[in-house]
Amino acid sequence: MSSWHSLRSAAAALDLPESAWIAALFSEARDVLDDGAGLFVYAYRLDARGAIALTSLSGEHTTTNVWNTLFDWGAKYASSLAPSYATGAGSLGLASAPRRADLRELAAGLEEHRIAELFTLVAHEKPGAGVFLTAPHERAVRLAREERRALEHLAVELAATVRFREARRASELGRLTASELAVARLLQAGASDKEIAASLAVGLSTVSTFAQRLRRKLACGHGGEALALASGPEVEPERRLALFARLSASECDVAAELVSGRSHTEIARRRGSSQRTVAFQCASIFRKCGVSGRRALAAAMFGGAASVPTASGK
Repeated sequence: MSSWHSLRSAAAALDLPESAWIAALFSEARDVLDDGAGLFVYAYRLDARGAIALTSLSGEHTTTNVWNTLFDWGAKYASSLAPSYATGAGSLGLASAPRRADLRELAAGLEEHRIAELFTLVAHEKPGAGVFLTAPHERAVRLAREERRALEHLAVELAATVRFREARRASELGRLTASELAVARLLQAGASDKEIAASLAVGLSTVSTFAQRLRRKLACGHGGEALALASGPEVEPERRLALFARLSASECDVAAELVSGRSHTEIARRRGSSQRTVAFQCASIFRKCGVSGRRALAAAMFGGAASVPTASGK
């Protein structure tokens, strides 16, 4: 249990440099995913043409020959496969002679090393960044339903972290004026527009103007201010993990989209669902997290609150 908690905490790290983050993920994931045949953890990025590049890597030393085979195969096929990347966890049954030529080639290459399956956890943030945790196995992987569900949830939590890290990378805090920063800090705390206006002794229209300006500078939408401004204890993972644990995997993904500042329309398009479905999911998220809406959810995750809100009805 402690290994699982440590892995979730490592997956949720926001302010570690990428190479240190990937190294920490590798270290904590070994107890959970490595059955003795190695583990590879790597971050990737896609450029505008869809070409893929590894940006950080850890674990290639655990089984050098297997990694070299996987790397050579990836160099040949990864860019063509990248558009189909999706967040999730599961096994690729190499011993079952898959029909696709690219997978047959990989299976043949790994057969020399007696690898029957690759268990892979993918955290993909559209349009082009993510993390793979890939564990070779000499035998078929058998997971109980609860184990599979937990790994799927972990994949979504890890994808949320990729999303958060990308959003913070795009923010430019240094461009905010003193007035914009004052409004941003109150938004981060979950204050309403009326509360902000009263606190700063300005009109609601002034609050709206400052909010629009600071969101442009932070490269975020409504509700994304807390994520962009969070620092120190506010980026520690415990409160986020406690809230994510209350949610289904789908709700976890939607919650991450909400606090990243995406609209219902954007979330529906990215998830391939209807706005009505997203609205129902948002209502469920707010109820389970004990908050009144998007701004309060962001404040609960990143606003420096002393504790996690109590779920409604509990």
